[in-house]
Amino acid sequence: MNRIKETLARLARAARGSREPSSPANSLRLDRVGRTSSSTLDSREKVLVRADGRGPLILFDSTPNGDEGIDIVFVHGLFGSRSGTWTKGGVCYPRDFLGQDIPNVRIIAWGWAGVLGGNGTFSEQAENLLADIARIRSGTNRPIVFVGHGLGGLVIKEALNTAAMSRIYGAHVELGNVYPRTIGCIFLGTPHVRSGKRSLGECLAATALLSPAAPSSQLLRSLRESDKAFENQHATFLMISRDIRVVCVREKLPATIQASAELLRDVNGVEVGKGGTIQMMVPRDSAAYEGFNVARHDMIASHQDLARFKSRDEPGYLQMVSYITKASSGPTPAEAEAREPRNQGDITPLGLSKCAPVFADNQNLEILNALYYDTMTERESRIDPAYGQTCDWLLSPSQSPFPKFLKSKDPVLWISGNAGSGKSTLMKHIYHSEKMKQQVLDGWASEGDLHMACFFMFEGGNRIQKSYEGFLRSVMYQILSARRDLIKVAFPSFFDGPWPPPVLFTSINNLNQGFYSLFAHMSETLRLFVFIDGLDEYRIMERKDHYEPKQLDITYERDTGDESWGQSKWATDSHIEIAKLVSSMANKDTAKFVVTSRELPVFEEAFTDFPRIRLQEHTERSIAQYVAGRLEDEAPGLPDTKNLCKEVAQKSHGDILWARLAIDMVVGCSLRTLRSTLDSLPTHLGGPDGLYMRMLENLDTDHQRSASRIFHLVLKAQQPPSLVTLAFAEEGYLSPTTNELRITYDNTHPFDIASVQRLSDRTQSRLYVCCAGLLVAETGPSTSNSSTETGQRVVFVHQTAKEWVRRKDIWQRLPGCSPENGVELDFSLLSGCARHIKAFEILRPPVLAWPNWRFRPDAWLLIANALRYAERIDGVVPDVAKYCELLDELDATCQRAWVAALQKHKPLHEDPDWYEVRLPSYCKKHWASFEPMDAGKPPKRKDFLSLAVQANLVRYTTTKLNQIDNKEDRKKKAQELLPYVVSPKAEGFSACAGLSGDYWDFHHDMPDSRLLDVLFAAGASPRDDDKVFTKALKTGRHYFSRGSVTMTHLLETSSSTRLMENRERWVAAVKSLLQHGADPQTEIQVTTGTSENQSTATVAAVDLIRETLEGEPEYAVELVEMEIIMGRRGSVGIAR
Repeated sequence: MNRIKETLARLARAARGSREPSSPANSLRLDRVGRTSSSTLDSREKVLVRADGRGPLILFDSTPNGDEGIDIVFVHGLFGSRSGTWTKGGVCYPRDFLGQDIPNVRIIAWGWAGVLGGNGTFSEQAENLLADIARIRSGTNRPIVFVGHGLGGLVIKEALNTAAMSRIYGAHVELGNVYPRTIGCIFLGTPHVRSGKRSLGECLAATALLSPAAPSSQLLRSLRESDKAFENQHATFLMISRDIRVVCVREKLPATIQASAELLRDVNGVEVGKGGTIQMMVPRDSAAYEGFNVARHDMIASHQDLARFKSRDEPGYLQMVSYITKASSGPTPAEAEAREPRNQGDITPLGLSKCAPVFADNQNLEILNALYYDTMTERESRIDPAYGQTCDWLLSPSQSPFPKFLKSKDPVLWISGNAGSGKSTLMKHIYHSEKMKQQVLDGWASEGDLHMACFFMFEGGNRIQKSYEGFLRSVMYQILSARRDLIKVAFPSFFDGPWPPPVLFTSINNLNQGFYSLFAHMSETLRLFVFIDGLDEYRIMERKDHYEPKQLDITYERDTGDESWGQSKWATDSHIEIAKLVSSMANKDTAKFVVTSRELPVFEEAFTDFPRIRLQEHTERSIAQYVAGRLEDEAPGLPDTKNLCKEVAQKSHGDILWARLAIDMVVGCSLRTLRSTLDSLPTHLGGPDGLYMRMLENLDTDHQRSASRIFHLVLKAQQPPSLVTLAFAEEGYLSPTTNELRITYDNTHPFDIASVQRLSDRTQSRLYVCCAGLLVAETGPSTSNSSTETGQRVVFVHQTAKEWVRRKDIWQRLPGCSPENGVELDFSLLSGCARHIKAFEILRPPVLAWPNWRFRPDAWLLIANALRYAERIDGVVPDVAKYCELLDELDATCQRAWVAALQKHKPLHEDPDWYEVRLPSYCKKHWASFEPMDAGKPPKRKDFLSLAVQANLVRYTTTKLNQIDNKEDRKKKAQELLPYVVSPKAEGFSACAGLSGDYWDFHHDMPDSRLLDVLFAAGASPRDDDKVFTKALKTGRHYFSRGSVTMTHLLETSSSTRLMENRERWVAAVKSLLQHGADPQTEIQVTTGTSENQSTATVAAVDLIRETLEGEPEYAVELVEMEIIMGRRGSVGIAR
């Protein structure tokens, strides 16, 4: 009974951990490792990864959307590591092998450290494991298999015990849901029970000696003395694991270790060999136990080698695959019947009654998944934690009005500050403050149900990260994921209907209605406290296309202050809108907002009646503390540091970024020149005479010229470029000595890891030397520190740095810097992506086999970016021959990588059909047909030209067709390409969408209408294939049907311009097809009505065209012209 009380008392702590994934003190960073499929990137794949090796790390993911597939969680043993425990000879087998042999799997490694908890078990570690897994699995109910090595198995058992208690007693359902989804546990050398005369505690102590690092005598004594606690743990696990498949694996080879006599005194039953060495293994009888659904196996390996394999051919690895397959196999009917009470929360293994039913509703999960987006927490994760106690002043009543605001009914608090003053750091710090939360509960929210949410605007991110849609989805997701009973209150019309719904769920109208519906029904109890950082980074993305280019251009009216960063009409209107939205949503009784922004006139006027904190008036002491810490670490012994710190703080005017950069510049100076250097620094960051300018002026002319090129390449990039891509792009696309393409030179001088590493290291050094540290390489999805990893993106150190380098007048003031050629920059970026693809397979396989053959999403994103750069320069490139040669080499590189991956593939089991039938068949197919998809099947493409057509490469297509000498062959190729121009294949969405919020599939848009002229000139004709005209007409319904989900989405987002362009191109395509002989009397089957009331009718093409365009005033003239072509009288109704 005491154990039950202890477990229930700890549930609240673990539950808080699952809801609060980040803390400034935890040194967390956002990371993804070994990602192979983005199928779940849109909902659940972002993981807060701790730099200290603790917590979850996704090693591999090939799971599809929803609940399909399986999660395998690897937990290392005492003093092990997330990746090191499972790595041998540089091979991390869960990451490198398992995904190839087990389909639809997400592999998660979880790291831990520490000692025994107060109850004598690994309770603290179990709480963290449970909270992390519950958080990472938000939105999915797929099964879980745990794999534990050594004492890590005890952490798993403790976590499942805790989750089962939560499930049974109805507390913290999000934690308890881990338990019913666990279908298997594999324990590798884990002691469970006593062995002969040795107690379980003594077996645990002996196992601890097998750890990678020697345990302390104190820990060994604690393990021995906790014998009873671990016996209770195992007894509870026996009761709650009846319908979990358990596999116990025992080692058969002893390990030779060295241990001091002091350590051996705390481990009974160990014999010492010569030289203080001992031969040890986990006691055989302890590493397995009798029980229902428990299998026991031996492996010919030592304790450490139970968990690591360097070859797929190793017998141990093959055994491991079979164990996981067994543990993850579906339950028998009898087992399913036994499991049902567990899923319903009815089991009472300790003889106690059930306290609460479990809430389960698939529709709730669908709605939460629809609200979630992949970059929801990206901006917050990139913000550095507060330095020491530099932000604690905000909660002090004597220093700040914030505590008073937490008790008052004031609906808004505006925290203003100069650019770089630390607003985001302060906001992140305060949002996660337990002290702040308690003050709110004691004050304004004392009589209500408090829910907190935060949103960090990010102008440098993708569209959704700076939009109203992103704000609403983030806030609603945070509220409803914590209170799922409110989902039906917010979105009642989406229950008891089909999913996906007939209208777009994430439309602004629907999200607004859901937001206000919550307050309409819950105003008496709901208390919502929202933190919004960076109002000045908000943009009205859904109406961006309504602005003229000159209204989007940034103008600079001042050289100092926040306005020196420039403004545009679009940005100003955005600021007005977000200020009005905050004011309208804030309510003194139910909703409270803390917002931060720069001190712009728009916000001065909008928030004049609300309390305000001017950050620069409160941060002088914090900056002085920061400077003192830096000087103590980097310039110890400096005289008069107290006054120096005070002077820097005063000169910074509250700008922490200025202080950091200033210290960077002076810390290497001699004592004699330090103060004079400091006195000479400008007191502001931006403008033509600010600190940024001084940093570049201090560079020599060559470095200034390099800085200009690197900065403009990063600004031109589709997304922040990887370090490798930027390294190749900076070199340019032509060799200056031979005038040949650099990618051609690469064919005779192939890359290896060392050469790519040198190139990456050189580029990283140039970011610091040439760019004055204003660009940095982020850590990408890797377990290694190698800068050659593909995910290491190059980003600006601060948003103000990005805004500053955009100014044209900056570069005009620097000697030797001439305007950059935009076409050359795009050509270089195209070359950089293509060369990166060539080097990709050195770093990791670009092609994946499971669950189906496809390109790796990050490799395909490189291909997609290359084509987007090609599209930019297709009509203006001066050297068409080199341009076409580069694209041809891109095609050849991808095909070689595709065939090489196929030929290297070794089926796990003997499969003669692979070598004799499927391998030759796959090798004949073109790589462009194997795009990684998040949903649906990939588009079928016979060759690179079909993809080039979808990418609008008119000039390239024209050149390649003209290179076909035989007229009939040229006509045949043009006819093959015609369907791609008139009827895009809009089935499914690419997996790259989760890697980049700005990614747009090639197969959803109508290609450039000029391609039709090219194809018709080459001999293509709609008369040669009736299906071409039929497909084109059906495509029109996709763009013009007023009830379609696609059209609703396009009209309500920034894609409305794209929709209008697609419409125009479709009208031009149909008109052109008619002009070239398409039959207007072609009969087409059209489906109308909803899924419940569908009907199919046959209509003539002429009638379908009129029905589609009638009432569309923009196309009245085109409809008249088409009716004349079709032989009908041209009269058009302008409006419906």
